[in-house]
Amino acid sequence: MRFEKYLHIIDNLLQNHWAIADTQITPKIYTPEHGKIEGKVILLDGSYIDFSEEILILENLVTKPRYRYECVKDKNEIFRYDNFSKHPGLRPPFHHKHISKRRALQIKEAPKLIDVLEEALRYMF
Repeated sequence: MRFEKYLHIIDNLLQNHWAIADTQITPKIYTPEHGKIEGKVILLDGSYIDFSEEILILENLVTKPRYRYECVKDKNEIFRYDNFSKHPGLRPPFHHKHISKRRALQIKEAPKLIDVLEEALRYMF
C-alpha cells in the first residue's frame, strides 16, 4: 500500500460516516510510503476529534511513528491518545491513553482513527 491509498481510505471513512457533520483534513505527502494527515472531525453534537497521524508504510505494514487523537466535548478534553514519550513509567513504543491531566495508561498499539471515532460516539448522546 502507498500513502495515497491510506489517505483515500481515511477520506472515504470521514466522508461516509453517519455521525460526522464536517471534516477539515490537511495531508502532506513526503514520499510514496510516508506522509502526514492533520485534521479535525466534527461530530453531529458539536464535539470533535483533533488528530495528527504520521504514516510510514513498509512492506504493506502501516506504522505511526507519531500520532495524536484528542476528543473534545463542550471545550473539555474527554480523552487523548498519543505516543509522545514524556510521561514517567511509559516504555517504548510509548503508546498511551490520557485518562486525566496527570495520568496516562500504556496501551499495546496505536489506535486506528475508526476506533477513536467509535469511542467518541459513546460520549455523543
